[in-house]
Amino acid sequence: MKNKLTIFLVAMLTAVLLAACGSDGNNASKEANENKEAQEGQEQQTPEVEKVDPEKVVAKVNGQEIKGQEYNEMLQQTQMMMMQFGQGGDAKAMKDQTLNALIDQKILSQEVESKGYKTSEKEIEDYINDIKANYESEEKFEEALEASPLTMETLKAQISEELALQKYMEKEFPETKVTDEQIKEYYNQAKEQSEAQQAEAPEGEEAPENKFPELAEVEDQIRGQLEQEETQKKLQTLVEDLKKDSKIEKLI
Repeated sequence: MKNKLTIFLVAMLTAVLLAACGSDGNNASKEANENKEAQEGQEQQTPEVEKVDPEKVVAKVNGQEIKGQEYNEMLQQTQMMMMQFGQGGDAKAMKDQTLNALIDQKILSQEVESKGYKTSEKEIEDYINDIKANYESEEKFEEALEASPLTMETLKAQISEELALQKYMEKEFPETKVTDEQIKEYYNQAKEQSEAQQAEAPEGEEAPENKFPELAEVEDQIRGQLEQEETQKKLQTLVEDLKKDSKIEKLI
């Protein structure tokens, strides 16, 4: 978990910025062409959810307010992520998902702050520079940021919270251990699925011959994926435990 961000909000905002970049990232041009048709189709399936007044209080967590501006930004991020990953849903589900994500974020933020974990300005700037490294120039990054739901101020605020949360987890959570057996099981399942997909080619058509990589080639990638999944489970368990002693008011 060290030296890499596995927290879902930073992962999400980074993905949003990279998606908004389109062909500006190092490998984004190829990916954008491959996914263009799927994303265009999903635009019609992603529900429109009404935004709220930026000053309206949409929820309270232990007395702390969550306002419409935060809700609207999170809503746009949620919509963009759903489009990117080809997910549909109805307007109420998206609204609930957005509000719940904000409440979870606030609960975690309160817990981290109560334990004294903070983020320095240098740490924030260093991470922003890591994001900028995916772009050809400063101007391209600014264009992507402008096209995203985030402003530089809200981007910095989210990164600050997530870096503090990472520190909290590294100190308060036991280190995630992934066994070789888990990696092999994950690899074998993925290989079986790949072979099954190739065998399901329509009659008269040949399935593309994609050679499945050897385990040694993807072992580190699989380990990282499994570690991230375990981290998310720990986070969710923490949130659910904190909710039991929290006063939550949903106002929309």
